[in-house]
Amino acid sequence: MDDRVENWKRFAEHMETYIRDRTVEKYSVKNSGDAAGFDLMSITRNPLICVWNILRYSLRIWNGKQKPHDIEKIAHYAELAWTMSNGKGFEKDG
Repeated sequence: MDDRVENWKRFAEHMETYIRDRTVEKYSVKNSGDAAGFDLMSITRNPLICVWNILRYSLRIWNGKQKPHDIEKIAHYAELAWTMSNGKGFEKDG
């Protein structure tokens, strides 16, 4: 039987490398001079944006049109949604 905790640890290590090497640089906005830039997702406060992106990449896989790293993108958006909701999930208005 698979050890889900150990699998998660391996996946987490993989995601750490993926995020560091493929997303931080690509999706950050640089400021001129020595000023630090910022991550574009830092101005997004609604976890539903992440859910929509999860759906987008999931449908691409479902339709057989997946691209490299779609699974990583889904996992990263899931983490972003979790982080944006302070680890509590989120409630639909109404």
